[in-house]
Amino acid sequence: MRTVTCLILAILLFTNCTNPTQPVSLPTLDFEKEKAAIQAVIAKETKSYYKQDFEAWKSTYLQSPAFRKFGYWEGYENKIEAYNGFQSLADVKKKQFDANETLWQGSVEERSNENFRITSDMAWYTFEQNSFEKDTRKFLGKSLETRILEKENGEWKIAYLGFHYYPEEGE
Repeated sequence: MRTVTCLILAILLFTNCTNPTQPVSLPTLDFEKEKAAIQAVIAKETKSYYKQDFEAWKSTYLQSPAFRKFGYWEGYENKIEAYNGFQSLADVKKKQFDANETLWQGSVEERSNENFRITSDMAWYTFEQNSFEKDTRKFLGKSLETRILEKENGEWKIAYLGFHYYPEEGE
């Protein structure tokens, strides 16, 4: 009886296997469409941050313990800022938004040297960013930026936010 059961299981497994010589068909990726969607998420995150719209800002992130944020800016007390897990960042940003303490509100960001690597459910995006005061165009800073995004329910979410600001002139 055992031999018959094993034989039936082997036949079922064998007939359900794909032929290894047949290529596996993967969904076609529309690179330009995904690139535009990623740029839109980054723009929404930036805009909602400066408007201090917590819910819109939060909606752009992977709200998970897997989220990471690592950044360097001379304006930080310890020069480096790090968050492991989204909730710790959300708690700080909620207090900051409620207290109207967002730096560079209404600034204008210009991105260059953009580089995208995109798969069906994960992407990374690197760029250089110059920030200027909106009305005066006073230069605020230049940074090297990295975003790693994951798709969640078909939408891109920021899973990693990294930035390194160049030292300010004369320092």
